[in-house]
Amino acid sequence: MPEIPVQKFAFDEKFKDDLARAKRFLEYLQESSERGSRADEAQLASMNMARTPYKTLYSEGSTRLMEYEVLGGPPRKIPIFMVYSFINRWYILDLQPDHSFIEALSKKGFKVYLLDWGIPGLESAGLGLEYYLEKVAKRAVQRIRRKHSNTPINLFGYCLGGTLAAIMASLHPEYYASQILLTTPIKFKNAGILSLWTNKDFFDPSKLANAFGCIPEEILHAPFPLMRPKDSLARPRVLFDNILSDSFLENFRSLDRWATDNVPFPGKVFQEFIKYCYQNDLLAEGKMKIGDTEVDLSKIKSPTLNIFATQDHIVPPDTARESADVLTGCQTTNREYPVGHLTVTVGSPVREQVWSETISWLEENGLA
Repeated sequence: MPEIPVQKFAFDEKFKDDLARAKRFLEYLQESSERGSRADEAQLASMNMARTPYKTLYSEGSTRLMEYEVLGGPPRKIPIFMVYSFINRWYILDLQPDHSFIEALSKKGFKVYLLDWGIPGLESAGLGLEYYLEKVAKRAVQRIRRKHSNTPINLFGYCLGGTLAAIMASLHPEYYASQILLTTPIKFKNAGILSLWTNKDFFDPSKLANAFGCIPEEILHAPFPLMRPKDSLARPRVLFDNILSDSFLENFRSLDRWATDNVPFPGKVFQEFIKYCYQNDLLAEGKMKIGDTEVDLSKIKSPTLNIFATQDHIVPPDTARESADVLTGCQTTNREYPVGHLTVTVGSPVREQVWSETISWLEENGLA
């Protein structure tokens, strides 16, 4: 009987790649599940994140003022004070080496300070904008200015941190040489889907604040994937398709850690932001008060750089563009980039362009 040839099954290259992808994808899911809900300093260090050297200059409650080392030269005369939002962690501005707005400024000789609001607990539930801005932030600014001969400083705000920065600049315009607003809403009327979700006819922020004290991060962040559901659903497939790329995986891992490292929102501040800004647009109309003081944005006289993204789904470009209409007392420079809310800060190559053009604006206006 003739021998029947046995054909060996040959794995083609695509099958090998898919098998390798599946293995690495499962390893990544296991790794991410072991990280926990919140990153501490040790975990960030192990992931090569938030690596620009700093020390804590001042702390109060959950808040701390971070002072970064200058990593290059020539040294600049005017420091930069960064104010972040209450809604996420600060280190999106110092994500990784060579992937960091703070590092980029520091390498060009700027002394950078950042106000980290920290992780508020129930003791922070009744603390409002007057406490955070007119006590904590004001004391931080005074400490920075004492270290720099009491001269005006550059003020930088990201997203709702930029809204806070604009309020601070209007309350004490003499403290600041300039404002840099990055993807910042100041006018909130028709400000995209967040305005719809927070419509006062349907949403009462006091109910959440009264029930929880501080708004839990699980509730606060649950709606955000629904803003771009297609992108959210496609994200695991994008990860799977690109997971064999070490550079892609490193960037994805750092952003994934930041995006899942969420914090509670102080209840009183949450109510104030929703009612004063999103529901009634009092900040833009000049009717918002911090304590007994009316916030008048026309008091800001120092030059302002307004950076925004034309594909931003959180702060729509039309909303950000209109900030110049409200800041009537100062010269405002609009800079728009054809990317999304996060990409403008962390996506390559646009991030390098944003860093470079921000530094050039400071130099051209005598603010360096």
